[in-house]
Amino acid sequence: MNPGRRAISAEQAFMEGRADARPVSGFAGHIFGSSLASFAVIGGLLLNLLLCFINTRIMPVSDTHVMLGEMAMLGAAFLLAFDRRAGVYLTLLLFVSYMLMIFALRGISDLKALRDVFIPVAFYFMGRRLANPVLADRLVLASALIVMAIALFEYLLTETFLDYFNVLGYYLARGTVTLKEVYGQTRGLFISGLRPEPRTLLPFLGQHRVSSVFLEPVSAGNFGVIAFAWALFRPDMRGRFAVMALALSGIVLADARFGFMTCVVIGLLLPVYRLIPRTVWLVGPFFVLAAVAAYGILIGAEGGPNDVSGRLKVTAAILTQLDLSVVLGVKATDMFTADSGISYTLTNFGLPGFIGLWAAFILAPFRQPPAWIFRSMIVVYLLLLMLISNSFYSIKTAALMWFLLGTADTADWAAYRTFFRRR
Repeated sequence: MNPGRRAISAEQAFMEGRADARPVSGFAGHIFGSSLASFAVIGGLLLNLLLCFINTRIMPVSDTHVMLGEMAMLGAAFLLAFDRRAGVYLTLLLFVSYMLMIFALRGISDLKALRDVFIPVAFYFMGRRLANPVLADRLVLASALIVMAIALFEYLLTETFLDYFNVLGYYLARGTVTLKEVYGQTRGLFISGLRPEPRTLLPFLGQHRVSSVFLEPVSAGNFGVIAFAWALFRPDMRGRFAVMALALSGIVLADARFGFMTCVVIGLLLPVYRLIPRTVWLVGPFFVLAAVAAYGILIGAEGGPNDVSGRLKVTAAILTQLDLSVVLGVKATDMFTADSGISYTLTNFGLPGFIGLWAAFILAPFRQPPAWIFRSMIVVYLLLLMLISNSFYSIKTAALMWFLLGTADTADWAAYRTFFRRR
């Protein structure tokens, strides 16, 4: 066989994402896998925007339509995630068995709690199976370009944007907000789309917090962190600096203070990620949980203003009001916990479930050391976000994040860098 032909075939095999031991095989398999993964990730990104358009211009929608759309994306991800390896099946079996026990103890079931973990499992194992950094790079760049295009449309042509995407009407149709909460308005941006106080990031841009495809600015900031972290992690990525610029621009347009602060922290910690052992990240959320709870007990927190200290007080107030039975997962609560990711996780999965899910994330095996850098970045992001929101469960940003984590954990980074040096 011609040696040159062998070299070309090896390069083609890598570009098709076949560096992993048991990937989606063959050229047809590569095309199918890449197309289905793109549908699942980009679909998760755009689902709510599409449903908002349908609700505004075609027909009313409800949470049922959202659920069906998410099921389509999850189905596509699981189709690629399932293979002969036992990891995905064992993870699902353990989680579903635990949740069925929790439902039996509580006397009620919660399908949303199942969905909250199905998303990470499906997209993470899809990324692990494909192990294709090229596809991951392209999806991040494509997502960032889409997000910025819609963001500029929303910011520069707001009234025209609302003619096609009545965000407030969409959330009213879903029942996420009520007419009382929006003072009878039926058309407009999401409640948090206009900040009552002056902007923190570039005040001259005005009070409009741009949400883009996410329809609410919190997820726009979260997406910016994820895209920025991937570009920071990927020094060989084509379009790396463009992605960074797009991510930071989106964060600024959304006036996402959390997103901007998190990008700064992630960047400052870049030189030390390799030195941080798993044990530190393993105990991280529980140290934060204890510290915030103690803070709440000491100051008697009952919430606060819409700033960092105020959001900490909200989390502290929720934690100090939770019954032990709720924390252990044997009793349900109707307390509003969406503004505290830690509290939301405790009330949905109980402390044993929280420990198990976090441990599975931190202790998941990875193929090569560079993967630990990206995982550490996401750990920092999650630890900070847990204090102020449960938005990390949303498919709008979670689909891409978990796909990137799965890709990072199994990609052959040495082969990838060697290939691009030759080119």
